[in-house]
Amino acid sequence: MPLKIAGLLGMVLFGVAGLSVLIYWWPAVSRYDTSPMPADQKQAALVLGAALWDERPSPALRERLEMAVKLYEQKKVRYLVLSGGPEGNGVTEAQVMKEYLISRGVPAASLILEDRSRNTEENLRFSKRILDEHHWDEVYLVTHDYHQYRALQYAARNGIHAVPVPVHSQVLWMPYHKARECLALVKLTLFSR
Repeated sequence: MPLKIAGLLGMVLFGVAGLSVLIYWWPAVSRYDTSPMPADQKQAALVLGAALWDERPSPALRERLEMAVKLYEQKKVRYLVLSGGPEGNGVTEAQVMKEYLISRGVPAASLILEDRSRNTEENLRFSKRILDEHHWDEVYLVTHDYHQYRALQYAARNGIHAVPVPVHSQVLWMPYHKARECLALVKLTLFSR
């Protein structure tokens, strides 16, 4: 009997800890839920990658790319830095993003690839070099609204002054992605340099 009580107590404590994480971080991952399209012009936007499906942009990545198209078409930016490295088959997210944007009318000369990163932290760290090479002090940061807070934390840690351009998803189930992002913020807080 004491073993059952200990197991039950462990599950309750685990549940309380999980709920505490959600309560603490949920406002951060929801901060950009209603942000409007920016009004100012910048030289560039940094577009963070997402998953590829059969060497094509996933629905979520297409949402980010469509926001990049809007920024470009509305002359908010002249350049798009596309950040995303190789997946299992060697195709990079950045290359697939480039092909998609060219098909949507963005000229190749306006697209700059960062094609080594494997996660959000590397997206920002590796993109910093590109931004420095072009002397871009401030850029727009294009990613989903729930992901903006953590991406901006990594941007700041890498000396990037980024202005959020949150993408509001029509294809992602937000409770799942926000809960997952809360856990990623715990990892960022506890284990990142």
